[in-house]
Amino acid sequence: MYDNVSKLREVQLELLNEFKRVCEEHDLKWYAFFGTLLGCVRHEGYLPWDDDVDVAMPVADYNKLCTHKEWFGDGFFLQTPLDEGLLRLTKLRKNGTTAFRAPFLICLKNGGHQGIPIDIIPLADIPGTDCCFTSTIMGPKHSAVYMKEWLEPAGEMQFENLTLRVPANPRKVLKEAYGDWDWPNGAMAPRPVFWFFDTEHGHEYYYKRYTGMLEGIEGKKIFLFGAADSLRIWLERFGLRRQVVCAFDNDPGKWGKKMYDVEIQDPSKIPELLDDNSRLIVVSIWHQEIGRQLEKMGIDDYYVYLDRYYDDKVGNKVIRREDTSDGNSKLPKWDN
Repeated sequence: MYDNVSKLREVQLELLNEFKRVCEEHDLKWYAFFGTLLGCVRHEGYLPWDDDVDVAMPVADYNKLCTHKEWFGDGFFLQTPLDEGLLRLTKLRKNGTTAFRAPFLICLKNGGHQGIPIDIIPLADIPGTDCCFTSTIMGPKHSAVYMKEWLEPAGEMQFENLTLRVPANPRKVLKEAYGDWDWPNGAMAPRPVFWFFDTEHGHEYYYKRYTGMLEGIEGKKIFLFGAADSLRIWLERFGLRRQVVCAFDNDPGKWGKKMYDVEIQDPSKIPELLDDNSRLIVVSIWHQEIGRQLEKMGIDDYYVYLDRYYDDKVGNKVIRREDTSDGNSKLPKWDN
């Protein structure tokens, strides 16, 4: 996990506190659930490996909440399954932050808000019974059935610096969800949910860099970074050759030469060549490394060409989580 997962948790606790406030003000029932409930019981806080928060609500309360986004304060966004993003459940997200769970290209193509979230799960009634289940959850938990008498009257437990509403019988709920869950064995899942998060930049920061390459490009002087086959593909695909001033590459053997009729220059010249009417686009499979190089030069206004995004294909690559010292790496990392 990132060294600064505590920063992620700080945001989630802020979200949880806001959710709690809204539910209390509007008399809505809710419960800490799944890993968050397990954390309450075992640690009075987060499980050691956990980096997400789950709450559940009876479906009537859930539906009421989803129709009143205005109840939440500035800085928060209630994202429901009716919003952009292809959600199966509702999430309360913090504006100005980023958290990616799915592979990066899927996140880009799905769109929608990608701020740090907490999950709000509906407890759907099972007709003809006094039971409910988490209808929107996939996997083994989908088959778990919870008796309503296990939920009310709700109790309270400590979770970090907050007091949370919990089911009347949390142990029965946990046994139904996890089977052999009791400490020290059972319900062990020491892996993070989010492969990438940023507590300081909103998801728009990444969307623009990877999807906004062509926006407002008319009349711009175009500088490309990369002088391999991706340069050829870019030139052939977009028909903007007349606007291209030059390309840059880290191979000194290419400097002063032409590739695909484009002059290749030393990247150290980039700061002196860029102006307000320029567009710098990275056209290389090494875009993460080039991005770091540019940011060390003080350049953060650049775009990245991902052919699989523009081809509307996800491809066979997936993204892995990158461990860094500060946990706020600006560039996702790909893996085969």
